[in-house]
Order: sequence, then structure tokens, then C-alpha cells
Amino acid sequence: MPSNSTALASRPSTTRSRITNGSRLLRGIDGRSASARRFRDLVDSFVSELGGIDKVGESEKATIRQAASLTLRCESLQADLVNGLPVDDEQMVRLANVASRLLGKLGIRRRQERPKTLAEYAAAKRAARVPA
Repeated sequence: MPSNSTALASRPSTTRSRITNGSRLLRGIDGRSASARRFRDLVDSFVSELGGIDKVGESEKATIRQAASLTLRCESLQADLVNGLPVDDEQMVRLANVASRLLGKLGIRRRQERPKTLAEYAAAKRAARVPA
């Protein structure tokens, strides 16, 4: 059995699963439904934030899929809430917290831009006025 991921990647694609090859995100899902497309978009976005598919290991991919599925479920519950359907608030909060922890574990954090200081604002305004 190979001990590292390079040995795994060097095997012919016909001996690896479709998930490993990247042609499927989950077993038994063909990817054509709106939820499957959103799931794929979330996975792609999270992978991109980590530097691309070449920089992400298999354990990170599994964590990304978990975070994407939790995010998808949270979005579904939010849509139900907005549509006036009953929603278990506790479940929604728990799902959001777990998704947030998984993304934090991966190093994907919400970025907060610090407000500009008055001096920075003035310098940016001056730079915008001066022709190049």
C-alpha cells in the first residue's frame, strides 16, 4: 500500500475512484441538480481559497466536502426561514457553527478589512486626482 499521495496519484486513473480522479464529488450523485451544482461551486470556491487543487491534500478535500455540505444545508434552512416555513433554529445554529469550525480548521476565515485611517483616505484621494 502506498505511503504517500504521490504514489496514489501515479496509479492509472482506471484503478482510482471517480472521486479521487475528480470526475465526481460524491458517490451516487450525477451533479445535475441545483443542489449538486451549488455543492460543486462551494467545493471549488473553498479549494480556490486554499490555493487550488494542487495544494489541497485528500484529508483537506474530505473536510472541504463536509464544510460544503453543511453550508448547503444552512442555505436550505435559511431559504425555508425566509419563505416563512418552520425551521429548527437550534439545528441551523449548530450547522453554521460546525461549518465555521471546519472552514477555520482549513484556514478559510472571514476576512475583515480594517477601516482606513483619515491619512490613508486622504492619500488615496490625492492619488486618484493626480494624472499618471
